Amino acid sequence: MMYYLWAGKALAGIVSRADLQFVHEKVLAKCDRNDGLKDGIIDDPRTCKFDPTELQCTAGQTTGCLTKVQVEAIRKVYAGPTTSSGEKIYTGGPMPGSELNWISDGRSPYASDSGIAPWSIEYFRYVGFMPAAGPQWKPEDFDFDSDYKRLRMAESLFGAADNPDLRKFKAAGGKMIMYQGWQDQSDIPSDAIDYYETVERTMGGRPETESFFRLFMVPGMNHCFGGPGAFAIDYLTYLEAWVEKGHGPNMIMSAHVTSYNPDDWRLDYFPLDPSKISFRRPVYPYPIQSKYRGAGDPADPANFHPER
Repeated sequence: MMYYLWAGKALAGIVSRADLQFVHEKVLAKCDRNDGLKDGIIDDPRTCKFDPTELQCTAGQTTGCLTKVQVEAIRKVYAGPTTSSGEKIYTGGPMPGSELNWISDGRSPYASDSGIAPWSIEYFRYVGFMPAAGPQWKPEDFDFDSDYKRLRMAESLFGAADNPDLRKFKAAGGKMIMYQGWQDQSDIPSDAIDYYETVERTMGGRPETESFFRLFMVPGMNHCFGGPGAFAIDYLTYLEAWVEKGHGPNMIMSAHVTSYNPDDWRLDYFPLDPSKISFRRPVYPYPIQSKYRGAGDPADPANFHPER
């Protein structure tokens, strides 16, 4: 919630959806081919060394560029919250490639063209602080030098799922598949990676962790589903095979589905209708990446291979 407020304050009234479309196109122009394939998807956005300063207007330039204030706003969103002295107080921000999700289209969390997303404001009025701040609280009241410390009581209630000690779960025979879209602007990808790597350290390393828990980072997927990537995955079938037959997923098959209803959060369209599949891609357990072999139809998953 603190991150949403940070990003909303940076963007509201400064950066428009048209500006973000411009930024997104420049990001793809620079980084789309990092995985060897130009397809509108950045497979691992951490490899994208994009600096929005490259888009800042030069003297006398008024079109096809961003103002200094807009550049700084976008830099702040990518970086995530810091104190006034630059101390990092969150895991990071959304990845390059996610820009089209930053400004509200009715689903995005940060801001609309007119202001900060109301629901992030309501959180700090009635939930984040104890005692509650109340209806008089305003976004400009949040002090990033100190108020993040005041959120710890609420975090103690909401943060139970962040516990990396999964020894009891493992001992009970539990199996877990965690997935995260690289283009997710809501649940920041660095959060998922931070949690998984913390579990690895807690549980004694990657082999010990992968025996019961695997993370899959899905290229080009937005929050939960959707986006330009292959986002439709039948996780339940893979989980059942692991629990009931001992077949841990060394790869899961994903598909880009057309003509789905973005308001249908049930995602109950398995098995997939072949006529609605544009392409398929293999997704491997983190940190293994799926790489294009350099030849063949990119819609065919056989033309991709795992690479660390």
